[in-house]
Amino acid sequence: MGNSYSFPFLCEWATEMDLSLAENLREWAENEVMARRLELKEDYQGLLEPAIRKLFLEVGLQRLFWPEEYGGDGHNLPSAAVTATAALEQVARGDVGIAFLLSCLLALQSAVAMEGEVKEEICSALQEIITSKDDPALVSLVLPLYRDEPQATARAAKGGWTVEAASARPLACGASASFFGVLCALEGSEDGVGLLVLPGGTKGLKRGEAIKRTGLAVDRHAEVTLEKVKVSEGMCAARGPEACRAFLAWLYMGISASNVGALFASYEILREWGDNRVIKGRGNIFKENPLTASVMAEVAQDTALSRMLTWNLARMLSEPGVYGPAGAEDNYVTALMVAHHVSQAAERAINRSMEMMASAGYAKEWNLERYWRDVKTMQLCLGPYELAKMDVSRFFYHAKGL
Repeated sequence: MGNSYSFPFLCEWATEMDLSLAENLREWAENEVMARRLELKEDYQGLLEPAIRKLFLEVGLQRLFWPEEYGGDGHNLPSAAVTATAALEQVARGDVGIAFLLSCLLALQSAVAMEGEVKEEICSALQEIITSKDDPALVSLVLPLYRDEPQATARAAKGGWTVEAASARPLACGASASFFGVLCALEGSEDGVGLLVLPGGTKGLKRGEAIKRTGLAVDRHAEVTLEKVKVSEGMCAARGPEACRAFLAWLYMGISASNVGALFASYEILREWGDNRVIKGRGNIFKENPLTASVMAEVAQDTALSRMLTWNLARMLSEPGVYGPAGAEDNYVTALMVAHHVSQAAERAINRSMEMMASAGYAKEWNLERYWRDVKTMQLCLGPYELAKMDVSRFFYHAKGL
């Protein structure tokens, strides 16, 4: 895994397959994205789309965790959490937006395709999409914007649900998604909440125009409206708070690993800068000055500790027999804390790097500013930090009025 070995991680949890996959993805990042970035910048057609096609289709990450009986590679055990973390670190090193899209896909697959809990109807409905050799499987997630306020509601109907949402803002890919995962309020049900899966061509599902975003250029973001969309009971991937929390825990793990990948790339940019710049009037190179060395140490520290936290989270999700189900409240809150903490650390570390590099920090040819934009945009996808703190406080202090 190249220079990422500079940052400690609990390598005994990773299999030889995990490490080999990570090394192959490091090469993908360097050859398909980083080597062409200066020339093509954020060109979707020229750079990003070919890179995602290579990753999802040729490398086959979109079917890695899909059940074998439905045409996938069958790595659909909880231990896939470690595999996903090792993979996403390297994907995000190349492009954070692609890692974000993959995080969304893997999170939904964790709810649909996990061995022993395979949702047969959903797997049948999505089999052609996931096993396609022509089109990447892109998922759009419609999640609550503010904590416990879903953007979509589902009313019980004959054999399933009728789903409605007005101008919902999905987490990703509203304009180009192959299918959607919609976290709904289940009206009239004791379960309260459910994750429904809708193929992209579902009747009543309408997409708006792609919205320009500051970061995550690969994400063709757009509003989505659901007008009396009919969904069968078998297309419910998760039902009830615990099952939906498990899906979210996997998503938070993916976002955390993607932030770690952004930190890897930013560290490499700063390290090259520190190796080659001379401080005028002193004659010593940048990294040998005590003041700059101190700040650079903080950047490395944020990167190292973020990686360790993320791998610990992956281990917890990979071993439900030891740590309990992924959707147990303690595991969900841990995932929430780790994702927000790592996201804040990534923003802080890249901020410090940009400050030290002065005009080069925000110059596009150095790419550091792009990682900052991607990290900041992905941070917003996590939702308000202050509301996340209320969930943490409710768990640790048993607060009832928050």
